[in-house]
Order: sequence, then structure tokens, then C-alpha cells
Amino acid sequence: MTEEELAALLALGHELIGIEFKAAGPTSDRQLFAQVTRAVLGMANRRDGGRVVIGVEDNGGVLTPVGLSKSDQETWRYDDVATKLAVYADPSVSFELETQQYNGNDYVVLYVREFEDIPVLCKKDYQGVLRKGACYVRPRRKPETIEIPTQEDMRDLVDLATEKRLRRHLEQTRRAGGIVVPIQPGLLPPSDQELFDKQLGDLR
Repeated sequence: MTEEELAALLALGHELIGIEFKAAGPTSDRQLFAQVTRAVLGMANRRDGGRVVIGVEDNGGVLTPVGLSKSDQETWRYDDVATKLAVYADPSVSFELETQQYNGNDYVVLYVREFEDIPVLCKKDYQGVLRKGACYVRPRRKPETIEIPTQEDMRDLVDLATEKRLRRHLEQTRRAGGIVVPIQPGLLPPSDQELFDKQLGDLR
């Protein structure tokens, strides 16, 4: 993310489905880190993942870019953040960490990748923020991180997991020397519904 891209995001004045802002502070601030963790879990369960930007205060819905102090910024080291996230994420999340400057202030940006194989669940409680066993997502209707709220959001997550499993299966088939042949239209056997419709054809 360039300074210009960060400036453009901050200029929007609100979050996006793939962008979440979090307040400034060190990783030792347990409340803040729990909130960042929740955002990371939600991004990991989103197609294409997303970004969590740390150093932006939310004052009653008004976003104020304040940046991180030098001492706070230095606590956001990749290895330490990965270790802390691993306490809450099952399976582990994949991410990159970058420090970005804007108007002379430092911000930390976490680039979270979508889950690799199965959706990520929360494996530990943090009072008022995280619930053990919860599946956090970024839903369609509003840019926020919450427990999976609707059937449509659940289907989106299941579809993504199914696609990943299918890709993995096809790759394993290729590695084993198998041949994967794309199915051409018209080569599939008729479905039960198509056969039923055909049988009823003369009676309609």
C-alpha cells in the first residue's frame, strides 16, 4: 500500500468490506489486540482476504488518522503478532505486516490472506470481543466484523471452502499422474429433473 492509497482510503471516512481500521496502541494493549484479532479472523474468512490498518481512531463514526507513536509502532513486529494471533486462530492465519507513513505518521497495515483450506474459527475467548468457537466474517450488507449472521453469508463461506477443496483435489490428481479433462457442455448425463421433464413432455 502506497501513501497515496492509504490517503485515498482515509479520505473515504468509512470502512470498506475489505478494509478495517483500528485504533493506535501497542500489541501489549490486550483489548486493542483482541479487536485487531477479530478483524483479522473476519478478513481471513473473506474471499481475497483484506487489510487491517492500525492507527486510526473511530470517534462516534468519525475516523481520525492519528498514527502510532514510535514506541507503539516498534511493538508491531511480524513474529510477535503471528505468535499472539496463533493463540486465537484455528487454523492459523496467513498475513503480511507493513509499516506505512501518511502525513508524517506511522501506521501498521496487516495484509490478511483468505484461509488456505478450511474457514478460520476463534479458539479462545476474550471478554466482550472474542468468543471461542465463533466464525467471524465481513458480511455483505455492512463493513463490520461479526459472527456469521445470515444463510447467504454462510453459503458464501461454504462455497469458498468447497472451491478450495476442489482445487486441492484436482492438483493432487495431476501430481499423481491423473488426467483432468474439462467437461464439455452436452456430455453430462441428464439430471433426474431433465428425465422427469422429458417423461412428462407429451402429457403437458
